[in-house]
Amino acid sequence: MTDTSKLRLHWPILLMQYILLNMLGGTAFAAPVASALEEARAQRVTAMADVSPADRINQLLASRDFNEAELFTLAGNHPGIVEHLIPGDLRLATDYLFSLDGAELHRIRNGGTLIRSVRNLSRKEKASAQTLADFYGVDFDKLRGVKLGPKDGRIYILELTFQIKKKKTATYEMELVWPTTPAREEQSRSLLTKHFGARPSRVGRGAGSSVPVKDSSFESPYSLADGWRLGEGRVLGAPTPMQEVMLDERTAIDGKRSARFYATERTRVFQNIVQEVPVQSGTKTRLRVQHKAENIRIEYQQRRNDFKIQITYLSNGYPVSEPISAPARQGTHPWELLEIESVVPMNANEARIEIVCSLSGTAWFDGIVYEVVNNTGGW
Repeated sequence: MTDTSKLRLHWPILLMQYILLNMLGGTAFAAPVASALEEARAQRVTAMADVSPADRINQLLASRDFNEAELFTLAGNHPGIVEHLIPGDLRLATDYLFSLDGAELHRIRNGGTLIRSVRNLSRKEKASAQTLADFYGVDFDKLRGVKLGPKDGRIYILELTFQIKKKKTATYEMELVWPTTPAREEQSRSLLTKHFGARPSRVGRGAGSSVPVKDSSFESPYSLADGWRLGEGRVLGAPTPMQEVMLDERTAIDGKRSARFYATERTRVFQNIVQEVPVQSGTKTRLRVQHKAENIRIEYQQRRNDFKIQITYLSNGYPVSEPISAPARQGTHPWELLEIESVVPMNANEARIEIVCSLSGTAWFDGIVYEVVNNTGGW
């Protein structure tokens, strides 16, 4: 074969390599390779609790001294945590957290709020706040206070307040340790790909892998007809009125849309949001769903246990287990996490995921993550 023929044969591969190289700003694919010890250190952080924002603060603190190989390994399952630890504006906020010690750090670790006047700042805190002031383009001498604490049970907020004029202040804030949701996780992976020169993806199989859920954040305008579907829920003796179930573009914790339920005491027919996904028998899985409520309440003929997420395991379309559920909280509250951990029965090959809200009021669901926690079945 001539050199010209070889070039014709390989030019599509060379072209693809060129395109990918330029997408990463000229950085070659060279993922950091972790040793067995480095992988174990990253896996210990992955195994830590990850429910509340305080849990994620502790994950962040446990990763503060990680090298590039350990960070790349951790980014497979926790890209949002690793985004806090690479150069960028978010790292500036993280450095303020790392400047804390003693009672102040203990308070943050346990979900408390820290309010610091300038005269109470330690030398390390002042140095970190100075860097943030420079980032915002504000004179550090005008700093009046720093606040760090949880918000809505979902994230941490770092706030710096400056005296701009005699009777006017300005507050700058950054969001930290947001919950893992599909769209937000994808943003972190894209950013980390540029940093590492390779994409930190979840493992394809086994512990840490994703169970495939179609449109897990309801981003398609056809979500409730393609991937998900509306199934019959509770029927209270009459064919109408029917509960309103729709996509909401005004409220979301992940991406631009969420699924919204609305009903009143007059509602007679309720609907569930349903999807079946393939699973591997013998695996331990974890389903996580974010939900928000506004005046959710029990009214005429309604039942308390009809506000929940639910998994039913199937074999070729037929149930092989009783439904497993996690109840949602009534009333009015910001985004909260619902979680189900379960083991797939040995004869199951599908899991039916159902989102159920057969009560009065308004509820939103979003950011669904379904993953393998422990693998004994070969997934």
